[in-house]
Amino acid sequence: MESQDLKYRLVLNKLKNTEPVLDDPDGLADRIMQRVEQTSVRAGRIRTMRISGIMSGVAASALVCLLACETLRYSAATAENDPGTEWTAVEKIYPRKVTELSIGEKGKIVENAVKSRETQLARKKQLYASFLVRSKIANSY
Repeated sequence: MESQDLKYRLVLNKLKNTEPVLDDPDGLADRIMQRVEQTSVRAGRIRTMRISGIMSGVAASALVCLLACETLRYSAATAENDPGTEWTAVEKIYPRKVTELSIGEKGKIVENAVKSRETQLARKKQLYASFLVRSKIANSY
């Protein structure tokens, strides 16, 4: 163990006492400066990439929140027109379950639902037609 420590110390002393031999000291300084410049450019790129990553994450989060809000609003607004709510309304009217209704009763329920949807569609068509007529009149002036 002591012989290894002695060899280790001898090697260290020899390295400390020898002067480095430089073939091209000016070229070494230039190479060092080029490396420093490359490192600073990389740091700028990394900073830019981090900022763009954070910004895209924030934008994605905002988009997800907006889509979630729109989905909730749409589902709340269309709850009246949802076929599932019609069956829920049927269950409130009839004390029996929907599966226990006769074919005639189910037919009447479906017929009423189809008629109400047709009237809604007709109202939308009338509104659209009146809008087109008004816009043509306004464009003619």
